[in-house]
Amino acid sequence: HSISGSPSVAQSNDCNVALLNVEGEGVMIGATLATHAASCIHTAKYVYREFQENPGIGVDDMFLSNHPYISTPHQTCAVIVAPIHWESKLIGWSGAGIHLPDVGGPVPGQVAVGAQSIFEEPTPMPPVKLVEAGVIRKDIEEDWLVRSRTRAQNALDMRAKIAANNTIKRRVLEIVGRYGPEVMASVMERIIEVAEARLRSVLKELPDGTWRYTGYLDYNDRGQTTFYTCKLAMTKEDDSLTFDFSGSSEQAPAVINCTPVTLMSSMMIQMLNYFGYVIPLCPGAVTRVVKLVAEPGTFVNSTWPAGASKGTTAASYTVRHAVATCVSKMFAASPAHRRQLLTIAQGQMSLSELVGTDQRGEPFGGVFMDACLTGGFGARSFKDGVDSGGPLAGARISIPNVERNEFRYPILYLFRKHGMDTAGPGRFRGGASTGYAFTPHDVDRIPNHTVHGLGYQVPTALGLNGGYPGNTNQFLAKRESNIWELFGAGIMPADIEGVSGVTEIPPGISFSYLNRADVYWELGSGGGGYGDPIEREPDQVLTDVVNGLVSPEWAERIYGVVIDPRIPAVDGEATRGRREAIKGERRASATLPPGPGSPESPGAGSPDSPGDVVPVQDINEFIQIVERGGRRLVRCRCGEILGPAADNYKDLLAVYEGPCSRSGPHTLTTVAEPRYVYREFYCPSCFLLHDVEVVEPGAAVERDVEFKV
Repeated sequence: HSISGSPSVAQSNDCNVALLNVEGEGVMIGATLATHAASCIHTAKYVYREFQENPGIGVDDMFLSNHPYISTPHQTCAVIVAPIHWESKLIGWSGAGIHLPDVGGPVPGQVAVGAQSIFEEPTPMPPVKLVEAGVIRKDIEEDWLVRSRTRAQNALDMRAKIAANNTIKRRVLEIVGRYGPEVMASVMERIIEVAEARLRSVLKELPDGTWRYTGYLDYNDRGQTTFYTCKLAMTKEDDSLTFDFSGSSEQAPAVINCTPVTLMSSMMIQMLNYFGYVIPLCPGAVTRVVKLVAEPGTFVNSTWPAGASKGTTAASYTVRHAVATCVSKMFAASPAHRRQLLTIAQGQMSLSELVGTDQRGEPFGGVFMDACLTGGFGARSFKDGVDSGGPLAGARISIPNVERNEFRYPILYLFRKHGMDTAGPGRFRGGASTGYAFTPHDVDRIPNHTVHGLGYQVPTALGLNGGYPGNTNQFLAKRESNIWELFGAGIMPADIEGVSGVTEIPPGISFSYLNRADVYWELGSGGGGYGDPIEREPDQVLTDVVNGLVSPEWAERIYGVVIDPRIPAVDGEATRGRREAIKGERRASATLPPGPGSPESPGAGSPDSPGDVVPVQDINEFIQIVERGGRRLVRCRCGEILGPAADNYKDLLAVYEGPCSRSGPHTLTTVAEPRYVYREFYCPSCFLLHDVEVVEPGAAVERDVEFKV
């Protein structure tokens, strides 16, 4: 932090470190952005496998890489790994990674907008020996720095990683000097073994079965939006997990793809997140337990020369969402582990990058993560998501304060605050996201402004068990605005509606500029909700309205809570009436399934049929598999027997298809004819909302859970 000086490192912790064993397995990583630590693992494994003879792995050497097919998720993440020797014998590795503002290529910043292959993106550097016997090689350093528009910052970041590695190495060698290399090797192996054993023990307690997920990624390339489908079938058997991404869409030409190393990293990071309550930050435990299956040439497992300059926040996040959802569905099926589930945190990330000449006449480049690191956290089965909690990417991440960014860059903030009606509604709502706006300051023009946000035209922060998704990412610019007239009148706008000008809505990934009177506004994605929104405690909805997180209109429309604005207070009688009306609307609009006992669903019986009902397996806390008279059946929480357990339980529910804008005002603002709809599933008796899907109209109902019972 001290050496880099970059706000994204010093205040956002967009960096990490790792301690690895001799073969490069992850023993322990830091608590900041896990992506960088995972990249260290891939790099060390490659160097150990390929470089022992030529160029050799010597004492006090270090290796630099930003290669998406070897090391990192994209080119603007760079890592340096260092072998650790004791008396000339390799005993382990240290590693450090940082996200950089620019590493060259045709477009300033992170994303090579419009690229059609990796050859049109920043040139990747495979692992090279940057430090030899403790001395930085000037030829390699120059080759690295000459590529970038932010040379000075990249030089500092490079030295920050070298310093981190030296610190790790020094501390490891102090331990080895006290206890010996054999003890150190034994302890590192024992850490992985214990973490692996604890992970396997939890998996044994969970039901065997297969859980499925289908999600979508919208990518705007040269004016055309293409939608990519991610499919995952997660199978848990005994003490092991298999993640199978077969059936996912073919790879994109460039920019958004997830390379093989990024696929592994994304799965590993999410497993550490969701099982962190029983295992430490030990990646080696995950890779020993989990099997990964993915077809080469897909956007979740791309092949050369598909580009990946946005690989860290594109398909990789789609993979994380898939893993998160399937693991949470598995937790939901176990009362003992249900508290560990977490809906998707914030969905896709939205970022903005500025590159140009700052207010001091110096070149600058900055990644603005105000919205992408402060989206809404996912809901739990027992509490709301954290407002502006950020992505599930690392424990110690944050955003720079406004004053720091204004000092460092030629901008002036108008506001930065929670976004109203952004949290995914539910019995427990997701966290609200963050919105902000700024204008250029002390410069006439910022020539390079790159917007890159996915989850722009389709919701991606899905909820669970009746919870709605969080909002989609939103962006716009007010060109030739009246902001300076407002300033002159002593007015500081508190929202983008308070600024007039020519509204320009940029594509999700686009390259532009900002002039002195322009204002840029961005709103990140909220977290997914949990449970039926009309079961939320009315007083909790009132608190959200008072705090500006939910509008009175949407409190009534989706939560069924009527607020008396004069006090403010919940109108209890009106709320009861509104919630009954919502159930009536569901009953009137839904397509009912075949009735129990009908020829289409033979022998299911009714709730008052003779015979004892014995619970067999929860699907989640609202619906379960039971046994009666030797038959396995599905039963709603209300007691309604829905049909045979051999059927897809969703085929036994009432279903409705409607617009994605059903969950809030910030869902779709840029698509004239939305491609996706919400599909809602209700109990045909009590009309409890059991599940919400985002699907193409008319798509087959996915069987998202199958138990081995």
